[in-house]
Amino acid sequence: MTRILYIGDPSSVHDIKWVSFFSTQPNFEVYFLVQSHEMNLMTSERKKQFEELQITVEGPIKSYSLWRFWENSDSLAKINEVIQKRKIDVIHPLFATPFSLWTKTLSIPSIITTRGSDVHVVLAGLGKGSLLHQIHGKLLLNRFKSAFENAAAITCTSQGQLERINSIFETNLTGEIIRTGVNVDDINSVKPELKLPSIFNGKKIVFLPRYIQPIYRTELQLKALMEISDDIRPQLALVLIKGKRTTESYLHKIEDLLKKLGIPFHIFESLTQHEMWSMFKLSSLSIMTPKTDGTPNSALEAMAARCPLILGSFKYDEDLFSENFCQRMKTDSVSELTQLIQDSTENYPKEKLNSAFENVSKFGNRQIEMGRIEQLYLSLTKR
Repeated sequence: MTRILYIGDPSSVHDIKWVSFFSTQPNFEVYFLVQSHEMNLMTSERKKQFEELQITVEGPIKSYSLWRFWENSDSLAKINEVIQKRKIDVIHPLFATPFSLWTKTLSIPSIITTRGSDVHVVLAGLGKGSLLHQIHGKLLLNRFKSAFENAAAITCTSQGQLERINSIFETNLTGEIIRTGVNVDDINSVKPELKLPSIFNGKKIVFLPRYIQPIYRTELQLKALMEISDDIRPQLALVLIKGKRTTESYLHKIEDLLKKLGIPFHIFESLTQHEMWSMFKLSSLSIMTPKTDGTPNSALEAMAARCPLILGSFKYDEDLFSENFCQRMKTDSVSELTQLIQDSTENYPKEKLNSAFENVSKFGNRQIEMGRIEQLYLSLTKR
């Protein structure tokens, strides 16, 4: 029996995907450590889900603090207590910032996983701003660097993350590129059963699958749609997802743009995994243009559903997201995105859809990617 202690976000769909893969296997026992300020996310619905997936919640611990060292000591004591009580073999932070900061002094091997904004936003932003922020950031940066250097293994969901880590830390750390992956066979076989407004009948649906937040640049997408030619505009309908952490002020801003847009739209509060897959199957185009990204599962799901896809100008891994498999922006301009939307809704190459499906089956398949993590766990327990 291999026992893994994860540190993560109980509301994260991606965290649950990683953890549930192993919690449902007979040769693994899985524990999930939660921070105090996120315990409120453990709703009765979430608790039931964790129980059904055989994930045991531990904690809570306080968030890591440079200044409240006594709280750090209490949290470390709690982590060590869980390790001893549950006979943990490996500790695995599922998001590098801040969870990796706990791993350096522990007696068991750690795997640190990065997934995108933890590297490109949080780590990259440390040591900037006012003098106090610079001092605070550089102290934290040194502790993150030490955690990474002392980890038994590092995994990243994109090559760009690993390169950024070494650039920030001025190191030459090695790591494995292991993606969350998607259930290609399940997505391919799903039959769409999602109910949409009757006004959508006969329309080409444009799907914006990333939440309504500034980091996902919803405004850029809507401004590009505003410039669509008059002969294409009446053919379109738009679907968005609000997400739980969208601020009301930003939502109002987006709703104002949607009203000016003049295209029928529907905003879902959230979508389950199967509803997401159904939405990709029903859509004529999906658009994702975030400010920063790793290996977006939503993009892999679109490919597995054979949904036409436009990605932004971010530096994605070419083995998954080259122009052989999707449309790619070269700049951040509204006019370029408008043109890509028009081209894609009128004539998206079928060979691109087929190539994308075949490619995600090989390099973005959850079963294969999680199998690589399993081998990593087993290699560390044999040390």
